[in-house]
Amino acid sequence: MTHHRRLVSGGWSGRPRVLCVVSQGAGALLRQLVSEGVSPWLSVQDPAEFDTGIRYPVLGGHFHNACAPAGTSPAQAARACDALLPVFEDSGGTAGLVSVPVPGRRAGGGTALVAAARAVHESVGRRNAVVRLPASPAGIRALADLLAEGIGVHAALVFSGGRCAEVLDAYVAGMERALAAGRPLGAAPLVVSFPVGRFDREVEARLDALGVPAGAEVRGAAGLAVARRMYRVREERLSGDWWRVLRANGALQPRLLWGPGAEGGVGALVGWNTALALSVETLEAAALAPALTGDTLLNADAEAACALRALERLGVSAPEVAAVLEAAELHRLRHGRPVRRGSVPAASPGSGSSSGPAAEQP
Repeated sequence: MTHHRRLVSGGWSGRPRVLCVVSQGAGALLRQLVSEGVSPWLSVQDPAEFDTGIRYPVLGGHFHNACAPAGTSPAQAARACDALLPVFEDSGGTAGLVSVPVPGRRAGGGTALVAAARAVHESVGRRNAVVRLPASPAGIRALADLLAEGIGVHAALVFSGGRCAEVLDAYVAGMERALAAGRPLGAAPLVVSFPVGRFDREVEARLDALGVPAGAEVRGAAGLAVARRMYRVREERLSGDWWRVLRANGALQPRLLWGPGAEGGVGALVGWNTALALSVETLEAAALAPALTGDTLLNADAEAACALRALERLGVSAPEVAAVLEAAELHRLRHGRPVRRGSVPAASPGSGSSSGPAAEQP
């Protein structure tokens, strides 16, 4: 018999609903992911769920990090940080993190974004809190400034290998400034997240519009290909002499965080020093899937490039999908609502909001 723990909280409808069901199989999957170098992040959609996850032994016991949803109060975020502090200390700062969002109306950037991120960090007042901001051009500039001040950053909504490279370059620049200022480099971690499920949904909508058969080899390959490209970009960016100087002075290796989406894909996103943002529902579904098969990201860049070229030949451009999704997500953050749902044919720009939760993290 499979034993599990049921955590119940009131939903928006006023009816109690199950928040967390952590079965033995799901717990075993989490342990296997950790042994493969994958750090599990709890990702929920509303502050009430997040608060329940803090009060029950979900954080720390099962999930080693957390993405606080929009609307989380500083006090809630601080409690989550406190729950994860033992993990943070035991890991030397590589886990036990809580990602706290900067208010969406500040997502446009400039000095206002830096000031808003600084205010969020100060309001939480915990050293294992990192501020979450979109990796737009303005967000990347803010990222370097915040890291130079010793504030950890979660660069969210990264949809391409090129944008990932820009984020990592900004990380090195921020660490250089922190080193010159005499700040402890290990106090400012960087997390870089890619919503794999969201990317795949947009690509699948475009393939549907093109009439590509459901069983075609390109189906379901886009998000994994981009994740593999990002993994390779990180290897390239962290192979130089200057990174070794920063590492010797305490800088932490940036962690890549994947959002597999409700459809699953957990087993396809396994690589050393990466992370997965999961709801308990997604975790449970993954626990029913075939067992993990080891690292799926290392030395897979050539295969990724082949998959992206195949999509390009069909008329689906990964860079264009990335641009559409970034624009749609920035619109949502600034205006507090998604753009109109439904992708249009691939010959025209997509809406970037094909079916799926509008506020899905990371």
